Amino acid sequence: MTRLIHQVLMYDNEKDILDTVVPFLQEGLSAGEAVLTVGTAPNLSCLRQALGADSDAVEFADSASWYVQPTRTIANYSSFIAENATARVRVVAEPGWETGTPAQIAEWTRYESIINEAFADISASVLCLYDRRTTHRGLLDGALRTHPQIVEGTCPRCNDAYLDPASVGAHVDRDPLPPPPPGAVRLPIDDDDLSTLRSFLAGHARHHGMSRPRVNDLLVATTEVATNAIRHGRHPIGCQLWREDDDLIVEVTDAGHWQPDPVPGFVPPDPASLSGFGLWGVRMLCALVQLRTGPAGTIVRLHAPCR
Repeated sequence: MTRLIHQVLMYDNEKDILDTVVPFLQEGLSAGEAVLTVGTAPNLSCLRQALGADSDAVEFADSASWYVQPTRTIANYSSFIAENATARVRVVAEPGWETGTPAQIAEWTRYESIINEAFADISASVLCLYDRRTTHRGLLDGALRTHPQIVEGTCPRCNDAYLDPASVGAHVDRDPLPPPPPGAVRLPIDDDDLSTLRSFLAGHARHHGMSRPRVNDLLVATTEVATNAIRHGRHPIGCQLWREDDDLIVEVTDAGHWQPDPVPGFVPPDPASLSGFGLWGVRMLCALVQLRTGPAGTIVRLHAPCR
């Protein structure tokens, strides 16, 4: 049975969507597949109307709640696949984000690439939609690098611009993270007792108006990263913290260098496994996690909304 088919449609108007997506969905329904459509509210309404009675057999989800951040999105799709384990899966996916900071654009590009590896053995057909009129050029370029097939009308073809996940990951991580600002506050991490670190974080997070639940999430995520640095990294180990727009940024650094997994922490771990929950859990708790590792050491930078 054919495994993952990952395609992209870059559309210019509603007609482009109807001409391509409706036959794609109907093909899946006719084959008895489990069919999911994730999209913006206007496009979901348009597709429901075009499908008529067939829409009752399609699961619909709003992209605004589905595409909050990459790790949660992968978890959403993993849940849908698990719920339909006996059927081939067919998905129409419109991310809904049209712009973002350079870091956000890079991580969503990485997400699209990771799909090819994380779900490589899943029996699924996935068609991703991008509005060419309104989507940031960086996201469109990323979509071209991360989908093995591109669709024009109802005809898919091989995408010559496609790059394998390892190449995309290397491209995303090739530039160093910008240095912390002069006003960043720093705390050295000298031993396994992280109570001082937690007090340091909680005090600054509350000062910046972070709610108690988000403070708790940030403490859990940072403790996990710091524990990993203590166990697997090298001294000196430290934590820096600063405000960036509406986010509180927490950075944990150590002098160790390690070779991360190709999809570090993006895929839900096997429930039977006794390890591997750490970085995935950190990503689930933070809006964005950036990781750099090299001869000079390892940096893990966590972004947490203050509001």
